[in-house]
Amino acid sequence: MENALIAPGTPGGHALARFLQTLSAAALEFAQELEAAPAGQVRRSLDDIGLGSLQRQVAEVPQMATDEGISPRLIAHHLGRADEPNVRSALDRMRDRGVTELAPGPGPQRWRLAAPYR
Repeated sequence: MENALIAPGTPGGHALARFLQTLSAAALEFAQELEAAPAGQVRRSLDDIGLGSLQRQVAEVPQMATDEGISPRLIAHHLGRADEPNVRSALDRMRDRGVTELAPGPGPQRWRLAAPYR
């Protein structure tokens, strides 16, 4: 390769080769995750988004991972908290970040994790 920016066998060439190998391994892993995701959804981890302590507790309530969701009152009860307004605030902040959403349907307000986190 006479026109190469970095000649084969040079220190820069070895570093570039390692970089490209690492990049290709990451791309392959990402492609496998995309193929495994249902209907084009990529699963995301709650560990990667830096939730506050109350937000994390709310997200880990088992009913948050269901399609039906759960009311803020029941979330507060499940967590043994008497401060439902703080739970609602946590849900609102998480919605702003795309982590939670209101579950559709009649009846009392119910929240759930957004599809990538369920």
